[in-house]
Amino acid sequence: MKIKSLSFENYKGFFERQHLTLKPLTILIGKNSSGKSSIAKLFPLLSNSLSGHFDEPLLLSNNNVFLGGEFRDLVFNRNPNSPIIFSLEFQDSSILTVSILQPLQQYELIIYEWAYVSPLIDISLRYDPIKGYVDSGGGIYNCEFRGFIPITMRDPNGKDLLNFIEFDMQMIVDYIGPFRVVPDRQFTLTGQVNYNQTGTKGEYAYSMLGASKNVKATLHEKVGSWFEQNFDGWRLLVENKNVPFIELLLSKGDSLINLVDVGQGMSQVLPLIVRAHVDEEDSYVISEQPELHLHPAAHGDIAELFAKSSKKSNQTFVVETHSENFLLRLRRLVISNDFGFTSDDIIIYFVDSSEVGQRLMKITIDSDGVLSDWPEGIFNENLDEVVEMRKALTEKKRSKE
Repeated sequence: MKIKSLSFENYKGFFERQHLTLKPLTILIGKNSSGKSSIAKLFPLLSNSLSGHFDEPLLLSNNNVFLGGEFRDLVFNRNPNSPIIFSLEFQDSSILTVSILQPLQQYELIIYEWAYVSPLIDISLRYDPIKGYVDSGGGIYNCEFRGFIPITMRDPNGKDLLNFIEFDMQMIVDYIGPFRVVPDRQFTLTGQVNYNQTGTKGEYAYSMLGASKNVKATLHEKVGSWFEQNFDGWRLLVENKNVPFIELLLSKGDSLINLVDVGQGMSQVLPLIVRAHVDEEDSYVISEQPELHLHPAAHGDIAELFAKSSKKSNQTFVVETHSENFLLRLRRLVISNDFGFTSDDIIIYFVDSSEVGQRLMKITIDSDGVLSDWPEGIFNENLDEVVEMRKALTEKKRSKE
């Protein structure tokens, strides 16, 4: 059951409640240190908290995505006396709200408030250090949680409320950070064939390609073809003739080059290309700065690949980017609508400062590619440089007169 939208409050640089609607392509833009990465890192956190595998409400490290050294690193102004609040709306319109607090002089976190609303049930509880969990009328509930998920929940009359709550909320999240690993000249496989994550640094992408070649799957062929179409005819090849050693090669005409011998752009983007060709329905792919080390002309090609993958496999891409070309291609795709990608498939959030912490500003794209509420000064650097260049030329001419 996928998340339709999420809200968070008192989290990192965000003091006031922020609301994030998720579309097949959800784009985060903003200046450095504005809070975009804090939002991107929410998804591995939520995945673990909804898995039911951990006793703690949340973890500071989630599949090698680190949020801080201690809980107060997650709280606005590092104030441990205030709870972080998350609210998740699912596709069936049910809403789960959880607030998390660290009591004074304790390391252990507690779920301070917990609420769930659906067509079958409406329940809201608060933690009392003496009584345990109580409702608004003071009724005492017998509750035990793993992450955000109750594994025991009985009302004051002993009624088992889990019979009325649907908790199929597990999330498949693949978070790929801004710095991806450089491949080795040769590598070996571990025996694993199926992967549901590319890795925070894209470290499993190479094994995914190697395993694909060994089991005669098509992943390596699809990735190789994409490279050829978008990187000036250079096709990516997986060479396994010297098993157990595998190489990734680039081929064009009579040229054959190991991937490590070319610029970092191709190796940095490779994990993202691999992941976009994996059909993991209902999954979330989180990508920070996919354009890193790439020529600006390739930014739009990455955007188009993500858009196609989101439609083909019903995957949600959450992308943090500084690339104007990335957004321009998406606007063009909305206008052309060549493969069913419409204005309803994309939403943009500008992360900016407010009087109290950071905030999200929603930007939509209409069917003509027109942006709503575009913030002043964003992606105006080219124009600004041209203006300043003209000023400099004018001053230069004056100084010669």
